[in-house]
Amino acid sequence: MADGWSYFVYVVLPYVTIVAFLVGVGYRVQRWRKLPRAKSIIFPPVKGRTGTVKAVGTDILLFVKTFRNSKVLWAMAFLFHVGLALVIFGHLRTVTEFSWLWGLFDLSDEGIKDVSLIMGSIAGIALLTGVVLLLGRRLTPTCRFISIFQDYYVLVILLGIGITGMGMRFFSEIEVEEIHHYSRGVLAFSPESEIKNAWFMWHFFLAQTLIIYFPFSKLIHLFSKPVTEAWTTR
Repeated sequence: MADGWSYFVYVVLPYVTIVAFLVGVGYRVQRWRKLPRAKSIIFPPVKGRTGTVKAVGTDILLFVKTFRNSKVLWAMAFLFHVGLALVIFGHLRTVTEFSWLWGLFDLSDEGIKDVSLIMGSIAGIALLTGVVLLLGRRLTPTCRFISIFQDYYVLVILLGIGITGMGMRFFSEIEVEEIHHYSRGVLAFSPESEIKNAWFMWHFFLAQTLIIYFPFSKLIHLFSKPVTEAWTTR
């Protein structure tokens, strides 16, 4: 049973995840492109594509509108998004090494591991803290009244991803080379279910579950906001 589950997570699910993500995002983009054009959905109005890009980019990076409406929510969202961005950036090491970056700081192999441990831990703690705060906010009477199952589902999955990621980091060491080897196998359509690490397997499973659901969740605002505002504003 364990071998069957491992085969599903490592060999079958990655391709289901890739197809579902690409098809889902493509479908959503086509729907956004069919939205009717508006004179402006940004206030105060901006002129030209450059102004639109600047306004949308500023709001995406700094959450200006959220800051104006609620400082507390802004702090939670900012912590969560910064942690998530750092985690995603750090996970790029699973498919490639930043040799040029390590060379700039003249880091040894041990130095790279130390930096990865420190920065990864900070990012993971920031992400987990943001998720817990946002989940706690959802459980307040006011927010619970307007929340739906999907709101809790995404946060619980993210919480599970964060916990298993931190557990893998502190309680079950795994070599990056193992993940590199596995990733290359997936890209070459010859994956191997050889990473015998329960923390990693559940972390990977939950991450794939989230990626499959991503195009159909509210997390898609990462793409929808710049696309819809750039497309519908003139």
